[in-house]
Amino acid sequence: MRVLHFVMFSILTFCFLEHSNAFAEQVPESGFQPVREKLIWLLEDKKENIDLLAKVSPDTSVATYIENKIVSQLNNYDVEINRVSVKRIDYFLKNTPNSCVANRVKIKTREKYSLFSTPQSFYITHKLFRFKQNQSLPTPLLNEYGEVISIKEIFQYFPDAKIGIADGVSFGGFLDGEITKIAPQNIHYRGGSNRVTALEAMLYGQRIDFLLALPIDIVPTNEQKLLLEKYTIAGAPPYLIAHFSCSKSDFGKKVIADINHLLTSIYQTEDYYQAHKRWFTEQELIDLQHYLHENYANKEYLNNND
Repeated sequence: MRVLHFVMFSILTFCFLEHSNAFAEQVPESGFQPVREKLIWLLEDKKENIDLLAKVSPDTSVATYIENKIVSQLNNYDVEINRVSVKRIDYFLKNTPNSCVANRVKIKTREKYSLFSTPQSFYITHKLFRFKQNQSLPTPLLNEYGEVISIKEIFQYFPDAKIGIADGVSFGGFLDGEITKIAPQNIHYRGGSNRVTALEAMLYGQRIDFLLALPIDIVPTNEQKLLLEKYTIAGAPPYLIAHFSCSKSDFGKKVIADINHLLTSIYQTEDYYQAHKRWFTEQELIDLQHYLHENYANKEYLNNND
């Protein structure tokens, strides 16, 4: 009987050890498989965001390129891409604790419900475009530097004129405020994934008289360039700064901290400089670096390591 008990005990011990060894081969040394938290990554449903994670060069915009670089390194999260309209982005950031989005302008109203990273990328700020007019803007509407003194005053001078404005986006605090001063009958809002392209076509077709847009988004032909006027708006900041933004939650705070850590490394790379160089002239890059040195003296966001 004792022999039988010994045999049974030996068999059970052997089976237990075999099972334990097999289990050990599947589990990390820590003893458990960490569960990655879900991160909902919001993508505006527009052409340049198609196959975002497959992009390997800044072929659309510097912001899209940097977004790809950051998202591809968020390995601690289970990233779920969610394509939504621009108006749904605010809904998700307000109502879900684990949503993030790129290429956002940092303004006070958004800071109430979302958190922001350090700069993602830089743009030359919005300009006022005018096409195929018999005369340039009248002198009383311009200051000594040739800048538009006030957008509102343009429509006091041209009461029947129309300006094209992309719907559902922010132009930055200053220009958002200027737009509120324009009478509604003078504004043609355009939404949708191709809103800026559509507005640009309307300008060339003379269906609107003015267009407020980022220079990077305006792509005229050589013939159109000859008839296209571009004005800086007095008081507007020279650059629009894009940021990553996440829901205002403990989870969002953690993701922003991780993104900032990644951005700190990217700022110092030739890659980051070259991504901007594709969309800036040499002089514009020099001006941008001078601006950053003056306004962010303790930070180094854009370095030429040549």
